[in-house]
Amino acid sequence: MFKTVTAALEGSRTAPLVEPEGEIILEGFDLTGAAFRMEVRDRRDGGMLRAALDTVTSATAEGVRIVSVETVDGIPITTLGIRINETTMESMPAAPEPGDNNEIAWGMHITPDDGAKFEAFDGPFIVKASAVE
Repeated sequence: MFKTVTAALEGSRTAPLVEPEGEIILEGFDLTGAAFRMEVRDRRDGGMLRAALDTVTSATAEGVRIVSVETVDGIPITTLGIRINETTMESMPAAPEPGDNNEIAWGMHITPDDGAKFEAFDGPFIVKASAVE
């Protein structure tokens, strides 16, 4: 059984968001062949869709990919990478006050090979303000 992890993601409005700045590591899961769906929205339970990421296989493609799957001491470990392109980050909503960061929401579903989709992640998505264009 997987318990949804609440975790914050943050990225600058003026650059791509690329995780392995903090790769997502899932111990106890071999997610080889799984499908991923990540969304960034203005709020939970609806709100405007700001980014829709699906499974990709290339580190340069916008989406969610498996970086590696390994077994350590008999325990499977899957490492995920996320990429949101700069153009997508630039289209994120600005904070109500100029210069402030804006907190919206993100979540991710994972559908393993057996087809039992589950909500893996949920949390705040921080769009960091920047002095650089």
